Amino acid sequence: MKFLLVDDSEKPLKELDALVRNMGHIVAGIARNGEEAVEQCRVLHPDIVIMDVIMPRMNGLEALQIIRRENPSARVVMSCSFNSCATALESERHGASYFITKPFQETRLRTVIDKLSGAEEVVQTREKPGKPAAQTRKNTGGHARGMARLAT
Repeated sequence: MKFLLVDDSEKPLKELDALVRNMGHIVAGIARNGEEAVEQCRVLHPDIVIMDVIMPRMNGLEALQIIRRENPSARVVMSCSFNSCATALESERHGASYFITKPFQETRLRTVIDKLSGAEEVVQTREKPGKPAAQTRKNTGGHARGMARLAT
């Protein structure tokens, strides 16, 4: 999957970049504020955007509104350094898929990405000894609703 990462702080951006790449995804772009995020979404068409709420020039909530207005199916994960239900609800009201807190935890981030991508798990079964295993797909995720989106 192709990601756009948006944060004005260097340290969380580097951590997020490493986590996303270690999960086997592509970081297609990096933006430092909401204006850059909107422009890069128009050009790159990322599968998932992970964006900080508090940034200069244009904050993440303003950028989220524009991104969702231009692409209603955009999958945007909002992030913030503090866990505020008000901020999470505001993010959801503006169309965020999920809200996660920083510092990023790999297991939580992986869960959110798997849910957004509709990740499938390949399950191998062996019907008889000596025969090759059959593969079936099992859906392990989907699009969560409501406060289930608050991934802290």
